[in-house]
Amino acid sequence: MNIEPSKREWLCIIPDKPDRLAKRLEIRQTHLANLKPLLEAKKLAFGGPMFHDAHPVAGQAPQFKGSTMIFRAATEAEVRETLRNDIYATSDVWDLENTQIIPVLNVIS
Repeated sequence: MNIEPSKREWLCIIPDKPDRLAKRLEIRQTHLANLKPLLEAKKLAFGGPMFHDAHPVAGQAPQFKGSTMIFRAATEAEVRETLRNDIYATSDVWDLENTQIIPVLNVIS
């Protein structure tokens, strides 16, 4: 199977650094706003948080442990550059050294 470079998809599993929950929550709205252009350009197909042990219960603060995202990009290097420029990375929330970037193909949407 030969996939066009512009159609390549990459699953990113991005852990948070320890004790960064307060910073994550502080800049969350900026992070989400900054993703809008990527969504509109179809460079980001999916994104959302990972939780520690369970989904949050109503009235309790979520216990985030990182993020998952699916990017569309020609190369893994392009994905890494996008992640490096995200406010979660520049504000030292994400642990980019332990990030997994896995080539995937979404066949069901």
